[in-house]
Amino acid sequence: MIIEKERRSTFDVFARIKRGDHLMYIGTVEAENKELAKIYASFTYDEEDWSEMVVVDRDQLVWVRKPDGLFAEKGDES
Repeated sequence: MIIEKERRSTFDVFARIKRGDHLMYIGTVEAENKELAKIYASFTYDEEDWSEMVVVDRDQLVWVRKPDGLFAEKGDES
């Protein structure tokens, strides 16, 4: 029996220390699904007593403006 591995996604992690603070980007985690991403983020970024933390699958971001990559090839749309 062959078991297919789940594809790992990159999740961006945002948090705020106390209510009323701005939500700030604190890093990324890679995980097979959103439930694991929440666990990985919680353990990876536990240096603060965050009041809120959120993970966002990078594939779900909708860009308004996206800067060109530093090493983007001409015609590269990624």
